[in-house]
Amino acid sequence: MQKQQPLLSNIWIKDPVWQKKAELNARFIEEMDPDRVLAGFRKTAGIRTDAKPYGGWEDSLIAGHGLGHYFSALALRIAYLSGKDRNAFGRALSHCKDSAETIIGGLLECQEKTGSGFLSAAALQDADRPEIQFDALEGKAEAETWVPWYALHKVLQGLIDLWMIGQIEGADKVTLSLGDWVCGRVLSWDSETRKKVLAVEYGGMNDSLYQLYSMTGDERYRQAAKVFDEPELYHSYLGMANRLKGVHANATIPKIIGYLEGVYAQHDMYVSGVLKQQPTDTDERIEIAERFWELVVSRHMYLTGGIGDMEHFFADGMLDASRTQCNAESCCIYNMLKLSSMLFDLTGETKYVEYMETALVNARLGSMGPDGGYTYFNPMGTGYYRLYSPTKPEENPFWCCVGTGLEDFAGFSNMIFYADPDALMILQWISADLVTEEGIGLSLDADYEKRRLFLRRQDPVKKKKEDERKLSIKLRIPKWIKNRNDILPEDKDYLPVELTDGEAFSLDFEMELRAHVLPDNQTAAGFTHGPFVICSLLGNEKWDIREGAGIMVDAPAWKVVFDATVKSDILYGQTHACVLDRDGGNGQFRLSGIKDCKGDSPELLFVPYYQAGNERYGIYWYFEEEK
Repeated sequence: MQKQQPLLSNIWIKDPVWQKKAELNARFIEEMDPDRVLAGFRKTAGIRTDAKPYGGWEDSLIAGHGLGHYFSALALRIAYLSGKDRNAFGRALSHCKDSAETIIGGLLECQEKTGSGFLSAAALQDADRPEIQFDALEGKAEAETWVPWYALHKVLQGLIDLWMIGQIEGADKVTLSLGDWVCGRVLSWDSETRKKVLAVEYGGMNDSLYQLYSMTGDERYRQAAKVFDEPELYHSYLGMANRLKGVHANATIPKIIGYLEGVYAQHDMYVSGVLKQQPTDTDERIEIAERFWELVVSRHMYLTGGIGDMEHFFADGMLDASRTQCNAESCCIYNMLKLSSMLFDLTGETKYVEYMETALVNARLGSMGPDGGYTYFNPMGTGYYRLYSPTKPEENPFWCCVGTGLEDFAGFSNMIFYADPDALMILQWISADLVTEEGIGLSLDADYEKRRLFLRRQDPVKKKKEDERKLSIKLRIPKWIKNRNDILPEDKDYLPVELTDGEAFSLDFEMELRAHVLPDNQTAAGFTHGPFVICSLLGNEKWDIREGAGIMVDAPAWKVVFDATVKSDILYGQTHACVLDRDGGNGQFRLSGIKDCKGDSPELLFVPYYQAGNERYGIYWYFEEEK
């Protein structure tokens, strides 16, 4: 069993909305200065540098986490630009490759200086003990710690991506050297030490280590990955209702991803022709991931695909009670997209692609500002708005969600097509051109305004008639299409299409308007039009008045809906949904039909959620029967 690899170099994004987001993201990537990227790593290694690390979280005990995501984004950007028109994109490709090669060369120098594979950009507490955060977690030193294994995971995964996706020379050596350092430390833990370390967020260390095992066949990587597996913990989450309540969402989803990655590692059994090990717990790994995904999506997901409040899961189904200015951390979207993609790869079930569509066109598309910048929180409380990070690296706080945003907007195009053994599958309706490995060209145009999807096969290299063969396509027909039953039987998900060179196919569709009530309040509802969550725009009164919502993270302080306002306290790790006073009382603000609490009839403009940009918005509204 092999995991699907991104085909980024063969895809060209045409959808103007996604194209603009990708370009804004690329600008941020290309403005990153390799010397500043390397500054923290060089200081740790004792190498003199005049460059300053980037600010915010990248100048702290967690530094390196955002840089690791930047490595991955840089690799994805290189892959996307490869194979494109050299006249148009050669300069951008060369710049990205030069940056990647400089970074790999600098990290190799750091490893040579220390005589160890260890790499860290974290702020130094003791120049003689650069690994002191890791020692402190193990109980071997007294020092401040944040989440050193979490940060290291991002660096390791970024290096893997520069090696395997970016194809950067020397990245393999740096990656394996760091992997060896990890094995040397992890495989020495006794049970008590392991318990101490795994009590602190560690990202997806098992994910990256299983990948290294699959790539090399080195048994140490698989054994080290298994140290980070916690199946007993995963079972406890699934054991009864509300076991996720209060659990840190973005610390938990990567654990499930890492455990699921072990499926691929176990199936990569043959190394140099020798059967290494018979897989034993593949079914359990898939079942746990499926059950976890189902619990999150069915009991913790808002309409946009976002989950959680103030970084944590709430009680099962308590969505209305948890709508605040601190919902739907963007990092969770990144990880849920990754988990869904893996589960689709392993099972072929369309529900995972449907979640990806919801999350992509709503939560993810809405997580970048109109001029760039990335969100941390994405409020579900009506009357709030999104705050975006600065658009330039030198001004950026480098929250975790900046890093995951960088990576997702560099690689979303690998979610559109899927190379099934029997056909090319079109999973997402995002306009793009594709050239397959066999040299077959396909143009996909999804026009949501004209309600038409258009496919055309146009091979870039003409073949002799006798050499030409049909391109078999499986086109996913989404469930949001109003006239779906006229296109496809109810029990089917894909429409088969076959095209020869020069042939085209078109499909007219209707987008259904649907209401969705929240499970803990049947009077609270939001709306979708086709795949898009729609929201009402509510202006920008009391704009940019902020409250602290974490380390260097803010959220809007004021909730404003028409003429009603309220200021809410923010408590880390706790849902603190506020209510709007009505006529001096303590009841929630309710929209009765299209009338406000004073009986007036405000004009509400509903737009796709991702278009709300720099305005307050309302996705969910309360409805009452008129008396």
